[in-house]
Amino acid sequence: MSHFPDTKNYYHGIFFLLLMMLVSCFNDVVAKFLGKRLDSIEIIFFRFFFSFITLIPFVVVRGAAIFKTSNWRLNVLRGILGAASFYLYTYALMQIHIVEIVTIMWTIPLFALVLSIFFLKEQVNIIRWISTLIGFLGLAFITLYDSDASFSFKFVYIFPIASSFLFAVQDIMVKKMLVKDNRITMLLYFAIVGSVLTFFPAIFVWKNPTLFELSMLLLLGFFANLMQFFIFRAFEAADLSALAPFRYVEFLLSAFLGYIFFGEIARSNVLIGAMILVPSTLYLVYSERSQGKKRQRKK
Repeated sequence: MSHFPDTKNYYHGIFFLLLMMLVSCFNDVVAKFLGKRLDSIEIIFFRFFFSFITLIPFVVVRGAAIFKTSNWRLNVLRGILGAASFYLYTYALMQIHIVEIVTIMWTIPLFALVLSIFFLKEQVNIIRWISTLIGFLGLAFITLYDSDASFSFKFVYIFPIASSFLFAVQDIMVKKMLVKDNRITMLLYFAIVGSVLTFFPAIFVWKNPTLFELSMLLLLGFFANLMQFFIFRAFEAADLSALAPFRYVEFLLSAFLGYIFFGEIARSNVLIGAMILVPSTLYLVYSERSQGKKRQRKK
């Protein structure tokens, strides 16, 4: 499973990862389109609400036992952070190019590494620290460098950066929760908490969706769960480190869809920043794999 030539599982992993990235980019396009008329918080409410609706068949099949968890506090906290992170992400989608958002999201492993020191008590060597600093340098280039060769920070970048940080916090939480909780259980709590939290603020900006918009919102919620399924299947089939290089496809796909649907063209600051940020992140993924093997040997 961890070997690149393990062809069948490896190709299955690539297949599901590519499906996840396709669905993710599609969701970005749908959310950005809906944001032309609907407020971001209303879009996020429907995303969580329809995520829950599409999980109801699992509740019917498995009954009340599907809600059983020993981590209900963490599940609630994850739902709170999820609502905040998706709102920040969706709001940013309305303001800047899709490819910029996708590139900035590559900072999640960078934030996760820093957080793991405090929450998971992980040891980080000097090379991983250097790689992390280089990654943040790439982020600085994206957010500070302008096309006229000047440097200035645009406040709107605070939203995707904050979203990336909150997603990293959730990744740390998931590492702890997956040991005890069923994945469907985690998705259910995530959807329920997110729906409740976003419903009340959505009332103040509510616009009744058209039938077409409602169908798009339903797809948004359904594909949100589908993304989780694809990513679980991908990483069950092959190591994260083996699949990581194919994340470059998401950058290309987001740039293509952004251009096709919204006429967005990736600026030089994004291209240069991505060339700095992405390789450093890939290194962290590979080093995390080696660190994990060392921990297993110690056990």
